[in-house]
Amino acid sequence: MNDWGILFDMKPGFDHIHFTVRDLDEAGGFYGKLGFVLLGRMEHGGESAQITSPGGLTVDLHVAKATENPEYNHFAVTVEDLDAAISELEEQGIRVDGPVEVRATGRRLATVRDPSGFLVQLVEKK
Repeated sequence: MNDWGILFDMKPGFDHIHFTVRDLDEAGGFYGKLGFVLLGRMEHGGESAQITSPGGLTVDLHVAKATENPEYNHFAVTVEDLDAAISELEEQGIRVDGPVEVRATGRRLATVRDPSGFLVQLVEKK
């Protein structure tokens, strides 16, 4: 049990952070100047790309739709067993959306919101 009284049997690790951007090429060029490298482009809910820093920080960039603002979208943590993590969180009274299988990335994930409404994604390790 940690100082906040919550058990963390799922032992999450950091996976990625996600930004919604106005222009994918412009954002990619900016992050390229900071040393990020393009891992690939994809259609993942629209035009998207994944980049990584020399230190291993993965950032997903997604082009904002006409009804969206450029923004921070979510950060994601990895879990060994998504189903066990979902059960553990639900037992603690946390609402979990998912699990879902994402075809574009080939991964299973679920989402939760912190008390302020920020989205946190749980991604099952492959």
